[in-house]
Amino acid sequence: MSSNIPAVEMQRLFARTEELMMSNGKDQADGPAMKDLFRRTKELTIELMRDNEQLRVQNLLLERQKIEAEQRLDHSRLGQENEQLRSELELLNGRLADIEKNSQKFRRRYEDIEQYNMALSNVYIAANQLHSTLDFTAVVKMAEEILWNFVASPSFAIFLRDEKTSDLKLVGGQGIEGRFPSDTLREPAGMMADALTDGMSLFVEGVTTADPLACVPLKIEERVVGLVVVYQIEEHKGGLTDLDKELFELLANQTATAMTSSRVYSETVKKLKSMESFLNLIKPE
Repeated sequence: MSSNIPAVEMQRLFARTEELMMSNGKDQADGPAMKDLFRRTKELTIELMRDNEQLRVQNLLLERQKIEAEQRLDHSRLGQENEQLRSELELLNGRLADIEKNSQKFRRRYEDIEQYNMALSNVYIAANQLHSTLDFTAVVKMAEEILWNFVASPSFAIFLRDEKTSDLKLVGGQGIEGRFPSDTLREPAGMMADALTDGMSLFVEGVTTADPLACVPLKIEERVVGLVVVYQIEEHKGGLTDLDKELFELLANQTATAMTSSRVYSETVKKLKSMESFLNLIKPE
C-alpha cells in the first residue's frame, strides 16, 4: 500500500523527537509547557509506530488471503464454488479498502507529529535567539519576526507592564498603525483586561480577524509582565489551530523572560552611565 509509512521513516521521526528532547533538557530557560509538548510528541510517535506495524501485518495477511483466493478461483470449474470464491474476494477487497482508509488516517497523524516536531525545532531556535542578547531593542525585533514567522500574524501588538503604574506600554508590533494614538494603554478593557487579570490566554475561534483575535499574557512564573495582542492571521489558515495556541503560549513565556531581562539590563546600563557622567562632573580637575 502506497500510503503505508515505512519503518525507517518512523524511526527517523522518533530519533528526531529524542534529539529535540535531549537538547531541550539542557536548556533551563524552557518552561514546563515546552517539556509537555515534547512528552506528548514522543507518546504520539510511539503510538503511531505501534499502530502502523499492526496495520502492516493486517495488510500482509489480507493480501496473502486474496492471492490464495484468486488462485483457487483460477483452478475452480464449479459454478457454485466460483460464486463463493468471488464473494470471498469481494469481502477481502472490502477489508483491504478499509485498511487503506485507516492507513490514510495514520498518514495524517504522522504529518501532525511531523508538524509538532517542526514547531519544537523552531521554538528551540527562537528561544536561543531571544536569549542571545541583552539589547532590548534587538529582543523586541526578534519577537516581532518570530510571531510573524510562526503563526503568520500580520497584525499584533506587544505590551509590557509598567511596574509602578501597571499601565501597558506598547513596545512592539506590526500592522497596528493608528490603532494606539498613545504608546501607553492605561485602562485596557474587554478581552485584554480579562487576560491580564486572570493570567490566562484567550482566543476567538474559527475566524482570522477580530478585535482582538487573541490575548496572550507575558508571564514570568505567575506574574504577568505584559501582553501579546493578536488582531489577524493569514486567511488561508481559516482560524487559530490548537498548535497555534500552544506556540503562542510557549513563545510568550520565552519572550517575557527575554524582554524583562533585557529591559532591566538596559535600565541598569543607563543608570550607570548617568552616575558616571555625574561623577565626571564633580570630579576635581
